[in-house]
Amino acid sequence: MDRSWMNTCRISEEYEKGVSVFLQYVKENAKSVDETYFCPCVRCANQIRQDLGNLHDHLFMFGITKSYTVWTWHGEILDQPMMSQGTNYVEEWMIDHLEDMIRDIGENNLLRVNLYDSVINDYE
Repeated sequence: MDRSWMNTCRISEEYEKGVSVFLQYVKENAKSVDETYFCPCVRCANQIRQDLGNLHDHLFMFGITKSYTVWTWHGEILDQPMMSQGTNYVEEWMIDHLEDMIRDIGENNLLRVNLYDSVINDYE
């Protein structure tokens, strides 16, 4: 599925069509809770559920998280090649996307991890 729209200007026709295709995909594949779905906008970051109308609005107001290229929260299954090829696909994917994941977490949350480690070490 073409995801090039995710990197285009939010006022472009390509972005508008991409959002429509994405929302249709969500309706057909994602599991809803009270007709709400995880919102992949930059502000919600797949942590907050929204109805389809708000999801649409958020994608235009805040933009979609650019690193969300496999729509796992919306029913897409990560394809894994056969292991007989001798590579660990998931491990390679994690290494390739580590920088994006760290950027998504944010510096403030990384500082909290260090604080947590310090508290655990002090406790021990």
